[in-house]
Amino acid sequence: MNRATIVIGLGVTAFAVTLGVYIGGHLSNEAMSVLIGAACGAGAMMPAVIIAALTLARRREREETSAARAVPSPALYPPVIVVTPPAANPLPSSSPYLATSPPPAPRQFTVIGDDSPDSPMP
Repeated sequence: MNRATIVIGLGVTAFAVTLGVYIGGHLSNEAMSVLIGAACGAGAMMPAVIIAALTLARRREREETSAARAVPSPALYPPVIVVTPPAANPLPSSSPYLATSPPPAPRQFTVIGDDSPDSPMP
């Protein structure tokens, strides 16, 4: 790295620290607690993000190398054609079993709080 990059980086860091101290001095305790909690949460999340990124990068690299190595040629695999047979003996639309269903049983209702519990509702 050259000298100008280091000087600019130190200047930006010093400006950020100065701005943070100035703003932090003017905030209430509750607001400062919220900012510190957010910063700690972001800091606690960083290792998990780094581990996930490294894992995904390695997996993608392995998949690319295995895909490049195992490319089958089209001549090795014949095309596969799947033919489904028609339904065997479909039921006719007017089935005798559908017409012989028993009629529904009569239902009786009792109203809760009715004066005469012996009289069911029709």
